[in-house]
Amino acid sequence: MKILTRYIVLEMLKVFIVTLSSMTALMLIVGVVQEAIRENLTPLTILQLIPYVLPNALCFAIPGTALFSTCMVLGRMSSSNEVVAIKAMGISPMAIIWPVVLMAFMMSILTVYLNDMAASWGRRGVYDVVLNSVEKTIYAVLKTNRSYQTGRFSIFVDDVVDDQLIRPNVQIYKENSGEDLQFTADTARLTVNPEKGVLVFSVQNAMAQVEDEKLNFILPVGNLEIPLHSATRSENRNKSPSNLPLSVMQREIQIQLEKNATQNRKLAMQAAFQMLGGDFVSLTHPRWPSQLHNLGVGRERVHRLRTEPWRRWANGFSCLCFVFVGAPLAILLRRSDFWSTFGMCFIPILLIYYPLLMYGVGRAKSGDLPAPVVWLGNLVLMLLGWYLIRRINRN
Repeated sequence: MKILTRYIVLEMLKVFIVTLSSMTALMLIVGVVQEAIRENLTPLTILQLIPYVLPNALCFAIPGTALFSTCMVLGRMSSSNEVVAIKAMGISPMAIIWPVVLMAFMMSILTVYLNDMAASWGRRGVYDVVLNSVEKTIYAVLKTNRSYQTGRFSIFVDDVVDDQLIRPNVQIYKENSGEDLQFTADTARLTVNPEKGVLVFSVQNAMAQVEDEKLNFILPVGNLEIPLHSATRSENRNKSPSNLPLSVMQREIQIQLEKNATQNRKLAMQAAFQMLGGDFVSLTHPRWPSQLHNLGVGRERVHRLRTEPWRRWANGFSCLCFVFVGAPLAILLRRSDFWSTFGMCFIPILLIYYPLLMYGVGRAKSGDLPAPVVWLGNLVLMLLGWYLIRRINRN
């Protein structure tokens, strides 16, 4: 039995390591290139992004790689009648399934950890790298194209001489619509102040317009500052539940519940005083829908905070669920072509797991269903795998 277990584990590791290296490299290229195109990054900045994108790439690569390795190893054993030989020796087929399942369990724990790292450390790292490279990126793009644009920021120049921008025309837009700031200058220099989180323009002979030309002023020599995140397409979403580590989830839930309770009491007392005083005009004031909307946003955040840990654990343990279905199915199919075996195993996963996961996450975040519903897809796959294993044992 030990020889058989060792054989299964070694074969799985060989295929898993080679396939994981290829899949991770592909995911890294896709993730880094996508960010580079979106932010117009320089080659040096792209290299700095790789460590922060790696955990996310591994999270996507490990479940699929584990399923592919299982289909390849067990499918080849079944097609060459090695499983039949094992049964003829009086050994249960579970002897070759359980080592694979145990490996998938350990990979699932690792995937949960990587998922947590990618959501907190990885995304924060990508955001910091992009912000810290804004100055070099803008200069590099302006020297080539004479213009640099993001969703809320644009700059056009006549020329770039060393670090001097000649006749820059800068526009910063509000999040909804309309111009927030526009200015032109004879020359300007760009510097980044990461402590204050601003991009500083050191201008000469600048003419600025603020808030849709409601305020105009001339600045012979001085500095104009804009928020650093306005110069990139990346957003600082560190307080978003999807960017928080699992270790702080319970604390954030408690803080948000206290904020919601305080806001609820405040609105209740305000409404009571207005009704007791007969101030029915204030009860219909336009600020009430806005305040109730803010209270609804707070409740929605609680639902998202409660859903996020369940979602990450469910995503991580998709590795175990995939293998739990793929291992018995690969044995039953008995095909030497591992690609067709992988396709046959992945089809039920694609049709069952991902729709159920998306449904569960959506309903849990809205508060319509409790957070554990995100495990619905995992549960269905485990039941399907258990049924297939029973078929193998009966045969």
